Amino acid sequence: MNNNYLFRASIAGAVIGAVSVVFDMMQICCPFTGLGLIGFIVPVVLIWFYARQYAISCGKAGCSYGQVLGFIAVAMIFAGILYGAIKAVAVNTFIEEQYKALLGQSMDMIKQMGIYSKAQIKQMNGMMNTMQFNPIFIVFSSIFSMVFSGVLYGLVIAAFTRREADPFAEEPQQNETTESNE
Repeated sequence: MNNNYLFRASIAGAVIGAVSVVFDMMQICCPFTGLGLIGFIVPVVLIWFYARQYAISCGKAGCSYGQVLGFIAVAMIFAGILYGAIKAVAVNTFIEEQYKALLGQSMDMIKQMGIYSKAQIKQMNGMMNTMQFNPIFIVFSSIFSMVFSGVLYGLVIAAFTRREADPFAEEPQQNETTESNE
C-alpha cells in the first residue's frame, strides 16, 4: 500500500468516524424523531462519496470491486479508531450521566422480561458497567462495528463505484520498448 492510498483512507475514515460519533452522541443527549435515520444515511453517503473518489483516482487503469471494497475496509478501520477514541472520552466525561441512564433502561427491560434470576441480573449489570465505560473495550468494539458495518454497506457501494479500465488508454512504456527491440 502506498502513502497516497493510506492518506485517502485515513481522511475518509476521519470524516466518517467524526460524523458518526456526532450523530450517536446527539442521539444520546438530545434524541428526536428521524435522527437515527439521518445518522444512518449520512455515513453511508460519505462511504459512497469517498469510495467514488478513490475509484476516480485510480485513473485509466480502473479500480476493481475488490480494490474499492478494500479501500472502504481500511477507511473504516481509521473511522473506528477515531469513533472509539471520541466515544471513550465522551462516555467517561461529557455524557456519563445520560449513558448511565440508557444502561439503566436496558437493565430495566431485561428485568421485566423475567427470564433471568436476580443474581444473573446483578452480574450482567456489573459487567455492562465495567465494559461500557472501559476505553479499551470501547475503542476495539468501535473498530469492529465500524469495519463490519462499513464492509456490509461496501458490498453494495463497491459494485456501483468501481471503474473498468479504459480500453483506449495508451499501452504502458514497457510495451513500446518491447516493440522497438523486435
